[in-house]
Parts: sequence; C-alpha cells; structure tokens
Amino acid sequence: MINKPKLALVATTAHTINSFMLGHIKKLSKHYIIFIYCNNATSLKKSVPKNIILTHINFKRKPNLIIDLYTLLVLLFCFLKNRPQLTISLSPKAGFLTALASFISIVPYRIHWFTGQVWVTKKGFAQIFYKILDKIISNLSHHVLVDSHSQKKFLISKKIISKNKSSVLFNGSVGGVNINKFKYKKINRNFLRSKLKINKNNFVFLYLGRINKDKGVLDLIKAFKRVQKIHNVFLVLVGPIENHSIKNYANKNKKIIFIGKTLSPEKWFSMADILCLPSYREGFGSVVIEAGSCNLPTLGSSIYGITDAIVENQTGFFHKVGNINDIQKKMLFIIKNKRLLRKYGLRASKRVKKNFEENMMSQKLLEFINLRVN
Repeated sequence: MINKPKLALVATTAHTINSFMLGHIKKLSKHYIIFIYCNNATSLKKSVPKNIILTHINFKRKPNLIIDLYTLLVLLFCFLKNRPQLTISLSPKAGFLTALASFISIVPYRIHWFTGQVWVTKKGFAQIFYKILDKIISNLSHHVLVDSHSQKKFLISKKIISKNKSSVLFNGSVGGVNINKFKYKKINRNFLRSKLKINKNNFVFLYLGRINKDKGVLDLIKAFKRVQKIHNVFLVLVGPIENHSIKNYANKNKKIIFIGKTLSPEKWFSMADILCLPSYREGFGSVVIEAGSCNLPTLGSSIYGITDAIVENQTGFFHKVGNINDIQKKMLFIIKNKRLLRKYGLRASKRVKKNFEENMMSQKLLEFINLRVN
C-alpha cells in the first residue's frame, strides 16, 4: 500500500460521491491510495472500501468569502500534508477551491469533471461571475472530463474549455449505471402503487431529482394539471424540495404526490410509466440512464446533456425547454401509446447495458488515470 500512488477525490457533498463515484472508487482503490474530501465524508464509511481515507470538508454551495477562504486553506493543508499525485474534483465549488489548492501545492496532475453549468440559467453579473470561475477551473487543470459530448461541444463554443485538454469518458455520464441495482421489479411497482393508492392501470408520470425551478418542475406541474382534466393520471415527485413555493403551487391536488428524498430510486422507476426531466440545464441526465436500466423511457427537455441520454423516438421523447404547451402535448401522446412506451423502455435498457454499464466506465477511468500517473 505504501508504494501505491495517491489520488485525492474532492466533491462538495457526500451525496455526489455516493451517487456517481462508488463504482470508480472500488476499482481505483486497488491501484491507488484514495483520499476523499467532502461534506459529511464519514457518512460514506459503509459504502466505500476500508482503505479509503475520508476527511470532512465544510463546503458551502453558495459563495461565502470567509468560509470559502477557510475551506481553501484546509484543502491546501491536506494536499501539502498528503501529497497526492493526482486530484479529481466534481461540482463547481469543490472544483474551484480544488483547482486553487492543488495549483498552489503543485499537485503533479489536476483533473476537474464538468457535470453541468450553474451559469446557463443566470443573467447579468451572476452569469459572468460563474463563467469566470469555470474558466479558472479549466485553466488551472491539466485536463478536464465532461460528462456528455453535447456539453463538451457547448463549453468549447463558449471558450470555457479547449478541445485538446478535454475528454468525454467512454459514452458519457460520470459513473455509469449499476445494472444489478437498477432493474425493473414488479414487486416494487405493486407495493408502491398500493402504498400510494394508485390503481395498477392508472398512468403515472415520475419526476426524480432536486425539486427546484431550474429543473423545470413547475412547468411539469402546470402541464400535468391540464392533462389531469382529461385523463385519470398521477404525478409522483421524488427528491429533496429546494423551492417550497413549487409544493405550495401543487397543494391539495390529490393526483400530485410529493415523496421527498429517497435512498432507493430504482424502486420508484419500477412503479412509473415514464420519467419526466423538464430541466433547463443538465450536464448529462444520469437519472435518464438509471431509469432506462429499469425499462423506463423518458420525456425530457431538448437541451445539451439530455440529448446524449435520450435517443429520440427510440428510448424516449423530447419537448421544447420551458414550453408548457409542448410538455402537455407530449404527455397526452404518451398516455395514448402505452405499447410504444414498453418498446422504448426495453430499448433504453439494452442501450444502457451496452453503453453505460458501471464497470466499463470504471475501467475507462482507471485507464485514463494510469496514463497520467504512471
């Protein structure tokens, strides 16, 4: 173990590590000494191999000069003390502070993984500010990974990254999909529908993710309210509520069900008829391929990132971003074509197994890192 190279993995939250990096960590830990720095790092203790070194770092998602400066100094101290040969950062805040700390401490190789851009939905000074941060991250990194081909093309066009020092790993996404975990189970479908008092023949639209305006959840609810006047359908929303005005807007509507955060997303994919991802910004749309692995097709916004995750009229459907009329139109079409949905769901599952399987993604990352460290 002493002779193994050291690798530092930095993310804003333990949730990010838990959702996207566990497969990578298990494979990489056989070849590298891995340090993980993130909020609530010790919560990962049962999920990662015993030889992983976990350190809590107090990252704050929103800018806070005093806390961010302190966090930068803590990261700098950790890098100087442990001397990793390579750093990998995910998420904007962790990426910016890691880029600075690893540059100052002269880490031999620095990688950042772009998984979506905060500034896409911002305007004015806020957009300029966050774009500058992304440019700094790119400039201080030796190489950047991007989780979709369409996002890479977008970032190059905006002069955030360069073509010669950026890559998309395999076919895209960060961690791929654990196909043994994400698979359709009829027992989950029946249990959850019974629990929510939804008939086995009722059509269910599912949203799974953070519930906020950037994810287009309000647009989805508005479109659904129109559709439910015509059909007996349900909308199930699973995930942490970041904007309570959205829940208030849907208040007292018995066909709109808020579940809250879940540790078992695969169960919810099994109970639904289609996943909805009406997002305004998305790096890739990992939830789409997780749903696809469970035989569930997706209705999503036609934006970069999601266009890599859905094959139109093969594994799902697109609607114009932010267009409630188009969302409604597609929802009505989908309800009337259940047989087509089943066909799309099976195609989605086959595509995930071929292009996004977790072990294949981890092997590609290992090969990518080996070329830069050894």
